[in-house]
Amino acid sequence: MKTLPLLEGAKVIVIDEGLEALYARMLLAGWMHIWLEKDHNYNVDILSFCDPKFWYDNEPESFISRNVRLHDYYSINIDKVENEDIDNFKPILETINSRNIVVIDCLSSLVLYAGLAKTLWFVEKLSKQVSQLICIYRRDFIQDEIPAIETLGTTYVKLEKYVGINTINSLVYSTTFIHRKPGGSVLYQTEVITQDNMTYQIITASITAPNDHRDQVNINQPVKIESSFRIEINAREMEQRNRTPLPYTISAANTSKIHYQPDDIDDIDEDDPDDDLCI
Repeated sequence: MKTLPLLEGAKVIVIDEGLEALYARMLLAGWMHIWLEKDHNYNVDILSFCDPKFWYDNEPESFISRNVRLHDYYSINIDKVENEDIDNFKPILETINSRNIVVIDCLSSLVLYAGLAKTLWFVEKLSKQVSQLICIYRRDFIQDEIPAIETLGTTYVKLEKYVGINTINSLVYSTTFIHRKPGGSVLYQTEVITQDNMTYQIITASITAPNDHRDQVNINQPVKIESSFRIEINAREMEQRNRTPLPYTISAANTSKIHYQPDDIDDIDEDDPDDDLCI
C-alpha cells in the first residue's frame, strides 16, 4: 500500500472510504512522501467538489506544499452562475496539465453535482489525459452508490475501521486493495496502515488468515465417508470374505459340462436346429 501509486499500471486509483474510516486524504498525504522521494518536481492537481478551499488548511501540510495546486469547484459565485454552465467539464479538462497527478475529491459529490452519466464521462476523459488519476469515493453522504465501483479504475482501495488496538499518536486503519496488472493478472492484498499524526508517513503490515490448529492436525488424515448405513467390515467378516472361493479362481483342471435334457416337442435336427421355431 505504501508504494501502490508507483506500481506499473496504476493509472486510475479509486479510494473507497468506509463510514468509519475517513482517511483518504491522510493516505494521499502519505503517498505525497513517496512521490517526493521519486521526483522532487512532482505536481498534483486536487479538484475539490466537496469542500471549499479554506477547509484544506486543516489538512496535512503536504496539501499546501508548492507541489500541490488546489482547484475549488465547490464554491459557486452566485453573481455568475446564470451566465455559466456549471455542468460543463470542458474548461476543467483544458486547464489540467497532462503530466500532473490529478485527484478528484470526491466522486460522491460530483455525482450529486452533475449526475452519474456525466461524472463517468468526465472520469474517463480525464484518465486518458493525465499521467495518473486518483478518485476519492465517500459513502457518508450519498444514498445511491455507484454500481460496481471496484471496477471503475485499474486499482481499487477499500478503507475500513481497524478492529485491533489503536495507538494514541497514530492513525490505524485496514485496507484491502485490488490491482489489475497490465498483463491481466490481479494483485490482491489486505494490510493494516499506521500513520503518524505529524508526518503521515505510511507503515504497513500484512494481514494473514488465522491458523486453525485442528485443521493443521487433521490435514493428513483420510476423509471419513459419511453414510446412512454401515459400510465398514470387522475382522471376522474380513476373515470370512478371504475364505470364500470365487468362481473364476477354480483350477482349470476341473472342467465343466452342460447337461441338456430335450423336451418331447423338441426336434433335434443338426442340419436345421431352428426349424421348429417356424422362422
